[in-house]
Amino acid sequence: GILVFWMQAGFAMLEAGSVRKKNIQNILFKNLMDASIGAICFWLLGYSFAFGTEKYITEDTNDNRFIGSGNWALQNFFDGDTMYHSWFFQWTFAGAAATIVSGSVAERCRLEGYFVYTIVLTTFIYPIVVHWAWSKTGWMSPFYKDSNGDPYLSKNGFLDFAGSGVVHTTGGFAGLIGAIAIGQRREFRDPLLRKQLKGHSVLLCSLGVSILWMGWYGFNCGSTLGAGAGGGSYINLAAKVAVTTTISAAMGAIT
Repeated sequence: GILVFWMQAGFAMLEAGSVRKKNIQNILFKNLMDASIGAICFWLLGYSFAFGTEKYITEDTNDNRFIGSGNWALQNFFDGDTMYHSWFFQWTFAGAAATIVSGSVAERCRLEGYFVYTIVLTTFIYPIVVHWAWSKTGWMSPFYKDSNGDPYLSKNGFLDFAGSGVVHTTGGFAGLIGAIAIGQRREFRDPLLRKQLKGHSVLLCSLGVSILWMGWYGFNCGSTLGAGAGGGSYINLAAKVAVTTTISAAMGAIT
């Protein structure tokens, strides 16, 4: 989780280096507020909408296939509860999903509007998608079990190991919609001014990419959700995921 949170710094450096110097403070503030606003929203409501009471549909629960319900502000957790790590890890994912949009609308979105988006995404949109795919009652979830022990979808349900659909598709589509709604920068309409739209710091961009690469090991390897579980088999899986992540990132840089 700590490595995934560290990716916030990576996004901030990459985006700060990609915008003009006059917009650095704006983009850095957005990235900081993504984590901060997202933490409060995910604590109060978001985690509850995502996982609810964390019971199966056949148990006594108000959760349904669309959305979770209960455990507001983690009220069902107790001292020594092992589920605190789940909230922390899932919050870092929510922050990553929110931060994707800051780059999509860079240099052309007012702070007030952006903060409203962050609240809506981390409170409702992202948690509901998480519920569908990763909870015990979500309609797409492979963890869903009916009275016969079968998932709602045939066979294994929807498998998303480290959030390629849940986190990045959700954040990516939110960014796309934001970019379409706001439109292009005014300077893009003038061919001469368009040439002046260049990032101001290759150094910050390079630093951001390196931090993100490092953070991906927490994102992907951490998604095994238990290094010591499975008689040690999970740590072997995490190592394999680390190798795959390394090769993927390296090939992306080369190409």
